[in-house]
Amino acid sequence: MPVYEYECDSCKGRFEVMQKFSDPLATVCQICHASAVRKVLSPTSFVLKGSGWYATDYASADKKKSSETAPAPAAEAKPAACGGCAGGSCPSKS
Repeated sequence: MPVYEYECDSCKGRFEVMQKFSDPLATVCQICHASAVRKVLSPTSFVLKGSGWYATDYASADKKKSSETAPAPAAEAKPAACGGCAGGSCPSKS
């Protein structure tokens, strides 16, 4: 259920109310019991639960270190072979 934040116009206090979207808005301050409250837009918060979110999605320090120290395979440039080049009559050289 969503949590909404309200601010009291009388005491300037803020409080949160857990309510459904279809529930009526809060009209009474939970701090000073005044009837001048308004809903405040505030950033949402969330909790990431379950295995696999962070611990298994990224490489451990040991894995990362071993991949950094391993030599990279050398890439060799091989010319593209076509049937005419092998016989000495390359169409791109004419």
